[in-house]
Amino acid sequence: MRKRKQGRTLSRNTTQRQALKRTMLVSLVKFGSIKTTLAKAKELQPFTERMITRAKKVDPKDKTTLPVVLQRLKKELPIESAKKLVKIAEGYQTRIGGYTRIIKLSPRLSDTAKMAIIEFVGLGSDKGEKSVVKSNGAKKAVKKDDDKNASKDSTKKELKKKKKVVKKDSKDK
Repeated sequence: MRKRKQGRTLSRNTTQRQALKRTMLVSLVKFGSIKTTLAKAKELQPFTERMITRAKKVDPKDKTTLPVVLQRLKKELPIESAKKLVKIAEGYQTRIGGYTRIIKLSPRLSDTAKMAIIEFVGLGSDKGEKSVVKSNGAKKAVKKDDDKNASKDSTKKELKKKKKVVKKDSKDK
C-alpha cells in the first residue's frame, strides 16, 4: 500500500526517476517549454521550482556567490544548463514561486495518454506577444494588438493606398 508516500513512481526505480527529472529539466532550460505526459510534467514542476530557487541565491553584485551556487547545481545538472538556469533565475528575482506553468493538451493518439506542455512563466514571449497552443500541441507566438481598431484602420489605409496606385497606373496607359 502507498500510504503517506509522496510523488509518482512513473514506472521507474529511484535512480531512473531522478535521471528522468534531470534530463527533462535540462530540456526545459534549453528550449523554454517541453511537451510531455501530464504525470511527468506534474512531477517535474516542483523539481524545477526548487532548482530555480537555488539558482536565485546568486547575488548579481557579489561575484563570489556564483561559483558556490553553480557547484551546488552542478551536482544535479550539466554546467551549461546550470549557467543557463542562473540566467533564467535572474529574471525571477522579485517573483516568489510559480516559475512554471502546465498547459493541458488533448490525449496522445497512440495510447491516449494525457499530454501537457510545461513552460517557464514570463520567459520567451514579450509583452506584445502571447503564446497560443494549437490543438496538435504546437506552440505559436502571436502578436496581440492593444487597440483592435488600430489594426483595422491600418489595413483600410493600406487598401486605399493600393487602390490609388492601381488608378494611377491605369491613367498612365
